[in-house]
Amino acid sequence: MGLVNTQYLIHQSASFQKLAVRFVPYFKGATEKEWSSILSHLQNHGMVRSWNACQEMIDKLKDKGYFQLVMKEYQTLQKQWGGPDVPVFILPVNESSKEIREDFYYQSGVAFDDKIFLFISPHTPKERIGTLMTHEYHHVCRLHFLTKEENDFTFLDTIMMEGLAEYAVYHRFGESYIAKWAKLYDESQLERMYKKWVSSHLHKKVQDDERLIQNLLYGKGNYPKMLGYATGFHIVKKYFDEHRISEESMIAEPAETFLKMIESKSL
Repeated sequence: MGLVNTQYLIHQSASFQKLAVRFVPYFKGATEKEWSSILSHLQNHGMVRSWNACQEMIDKLKDKGYFQLVMKEYQTLQKQWGGPDVPVFILPVNESSKEIREDFYYQSGVAFDDKIFLFISPHTPKERIGTLMTHEYHHVCRLHFLTKEENDFTFLDTIMMEGLAEYAVYHRFGESYIAKWAKLYDESQLERMYKKWVSSHLHKKVQDDERLIQNLLYGKGNYPKMLGYATGFHIVKKYFDEHRISEESMIAEPAETFLKMIESKSL
């Protein structure tokens, strides 16, 4: 599949509703009346919320070469990891979000086992496209190769998913290119946070208490910012620091492998 011509899809649509309807066939079992929930899901993950801005930005993204950059990174990663061939959608990001502008370099994304949506801006630094593609396509590969069903995913599975994806960024581009959330806390802070908020929820299934898991993952409410993401990356990096093995070989490694290291010694 590879890159989908979203510029064409946007200009052939008269509204977000019409555009979202075009995405429905890419969601297994979805019906046309579910376009609204699909759109909400995408916008909650960073997609632009202004239709006029959507139309204007997609042309700038194409003209400035962002489509070619994404396709190049996708082809490189697919070959390197032996991953599945999935559709990749480039859509404008919500530039009005201060968090997206200041913490995420004008970019965001969401990955499924069979597709990727990348949300970017003409202001997204071009050298950051590779980091975004690496993180999101790693999710696709892990979901594709894991034998565990998504309905059985736990909080542990989720933070290892994020930690491994960002470690892939670290492995490819170096420490200066990892996400800001991966550098928010020092090791002693992460160890305290893990013991206080993370460890007791590791085996909780996401579908059993999705709100709690999301709060822990992103650090909402009284939890530290990006709690799950930050501790996940720390655990994965610590594992690789102690085990000199290839990052690619661990794409499908069960999350429990990392838990054994945690349990055998302090985080």
